[in-house]
Amino acid sequence: MKLQILVWATAILFWLPTDAFSQTDTIRVSVKEFIELAKSRSSLLQVNQQQVNLAQNRYQQARALRILPQIELTTAHGLVPGVRSSDPDRFSDRMLYLDPNLENDWENWGIFTRAEISAIQPVYTWGAISSAIQAAKQGVYAAQAEFDIKSDNYEIQLYELYYSMLLARELQTLIERANRDLQTAQTELNRMFEEGENDLEEADLFQFRIFTFQFQTQVDEVSENKRFLQSAWNLALANDNSEIIYLPAERFLDPLSFQPESLDAYEVSAIANRPEFIQVQSAQRAAQYGLNVAKSANYPTVIMGFSAAFARTPNRPRQANPFIRNSANFENVVYGIGLRQNLNFNVNRENINRSQLQLRQATYARNAVSDGIRLELRENYRRMMMSFSRMENTREALDVSNEWLRMEQIEYDLGFGEVKNLVDAMRSTLELEVQLRQRIFDFNVNIGKLNKAAGLPIVQPKE
Repeated sequence: MKLQILVWATAILFWLPTDAFSQTDTIRVSVKEFIELAKSRSSLLQVNQQQVNLAQNRYQQARALRILPQIELTTAHGLVPGVRSSDPDRFSDRMLYLDPNLENDWENWGIFTRAEISAIQPVYTWGAISSAIQAAKQGVYAAQAEFDIKSDNYEIQLYELYYSMLLARELQTLIERANRDLQTAQTELNRMFEEGENDLEEADLFQFRIFTFQFQTQVDEVSENKRFLQSAWNLALANDNSEIIYLPAERFLDPLSFQPESLDAYEVSAIANRPEFIQVQSAQRAAQYGLNVAKSANYPTVIMGFSAAFARTPNRPRQANPFIRNSANFENVVYGIGLRQNLNFNVNRENINRSQLQLRQATYARNAVSDGIRLELRENYRRMMMSFSRMENTREALDVSNEWLRMEQIEYDLGFGEVKNLVDAMRSTLELEVQLRQRIFDFNVNIGKLNKAAGLPIVQPKE
């Protein structure tokens, strides 16, 4: 019997549960609970979430630039000497600037304090600030879409892992049952050969022995993979406690209840919900806003400026002349409206050209992703329909094989059946049982992949 399918089935598993751990705590989870639990414990998704947080931070920074994007406060402190007039009777403290022989008084020290605050508030920027904010907002959408892409890919892996677990449990049951049946058949064939049954040839015995060793190879391979698969399963759930074992809520691998929609309906859903399309669409919009920012650089920006400064030094008196500024003692406030213009128009032109190229590139990327989504959707739709056909045909073939096996068993029990035919019927039934479970697994997984391709939840709520 050809049991190569068992090799493939065990290779895709991440965990093969067993009932041998009777003293451990068993937690049964549905496929949705399993996915959510694994995602909540995924370090990779937590790292990717920080990219979304950084994009949100950049968006908040862009919004903060609307109000007083440039405001500075400068202070200075120190010790300075006082001043001494050559003729105190002639020059009063408020007229010291008229004394040509004014000099520092090194015996009179005071604490110097000066503070200056300046701010610039854009009044009209030709849409540069609002476009920059919108571009940063699209960056948040793009970062969130990138996170959703990785999350969806991880979900489909977990989804396949969950149903692989169910497949593994049923394959394990089949292997154990088939092993007992093969041992019984081996004993019966040896007895018949020793008794010299006429309808049994020595070649049949050799073929059966070869098949037995091939089957035992698959059994050994499943056993050898258990430790690795158990570690991989625990790694997916971040389960470091050997006393806890997670099992699927379902006891058997049954086909999902599924009624497919039309291909057009899936396409509409995919274009509206797929994060890949949302990502490139956000990039296209961000490029358009970036082009608006580049174009606004050719026009003067209307700004409002404000500056206030004061200085205090007790040992240096203020001067009465408004045209004379004593840097040690003064107060000054300046405000007004002005224009700011970048006169390097060559650089502005190249910036606009670059932004136009980026917008064109984003448009092409959007069209390419849209075509790719449609092709992927059609491929997943085809696979789902083919897997359903294979599953149903294999189910029908298994019914026929079971009928054949029952007939051979009845004839053998009545004494006129052939052991060779009984073994062939048993082998055919076992092959089809394994194939049917594999077909059910493929069908369930393809449903999840179709939902993912259509931008729908991978696990659909039960009706």
